[in-house]
Amino acid sequence: MAHYADPAEGGPYGLVAGDRAEAGWGVLREGHESWRAWGNGRPHAGYPVVHEGGNLSSALAEEAISSAVKHQTCAGSSPRARFLIIDDCTLHRESLAAVFAESGPAVAWDLSSLCATLGSTVPEIVLVNMGTRNSVSLVRVVRQMCPAAKVVAVGLAEDDEAEILACAGAGVCGYHLRTESLDDLRRLIARVAVDEYSCSPKVSAILLKRFSVIASQRAPEPRQLVLTAREFEILKLLELGLSNREIADDLCIAVHTVKNHVHAVLGKLGVRTRAQAAAYGRSVRAVAAAQAH
Repeated sequence: MAHYADPAEGGPYGLVAGDRAEAGWGVLREGHESWRAWGNGRPHAGYPVVHEGGNLSSALAEEAISSAVKHQTCAGSSPRARFLIIDDCTLHRESLAAVFAESGPAVAWDLSSLCATLGSTVPEIVLVNMGTRNSVSLVRVVRQMCPAAKVVAVGLAEDDEAEILACAGAGVCGYHLRTESLDDLRRLIARVAVDEYSCSPKVSAILLKRFSVIASQRAPEPRQLVLTAREFEILKLLELGLSNREIADDLCIAVHTVKNHVHAVLGKLGVRTRAQAAAYGRSVRAVAAAQAH
């Protein structure tokens, strides 16, 4: 049965690729070699573990992901890669890697390989095949470890509203549909690379519908949703994952002033966290870009 334990007291545990559990992640087994990806065999205290024969529920899988990457980020000194391709289908992954071979793409196919890759490489564009197991959770890992990376969802069904909204919430910048071509993907990547968030008219309609529902539920006063020019600057920097100190340095203002602006932005958007504000901003820009086209 799944339970919490302090791994420091019970020995190292590892994430197993086989014997997939309900949420798609493997069971955790003592002494497994894949644990090396989580810090040379020494797990973080409080990491949710499952003993031999147990499995992870969906909720525990999300917490495991969060715990695993809590203290990991893309190292600034690591070599930069133009692309990171995330796909658990070897044929698809190798085909996309061949298409973008001139950029020397990095690849990953599950949580373990993704964290290992992000620990040694800083990608600019991340292509995620949404058919990959736990793809939305993997997008969240990328956004947490490399906030500046721009994530493109590949292989979306245009009528899959649930997945489209999940992508928006996870911080996806661009949406490539199953019916679109390789040339469409290249054009999408070019737009995303210069911060032109993009999606099809139908995806745009789904996002707008969701925003309308959220807005009606919150019933805010119109003036509450109007950001000042400075607050728009703050929101854009939040999307890049900058800290208050980094924002202050970038805008040449005091840290306490940044905190006041961030607080105002969260209040006007009706969200609780910086990550939610950033996801909201990216999604709104994607809708606006689609309408402009």
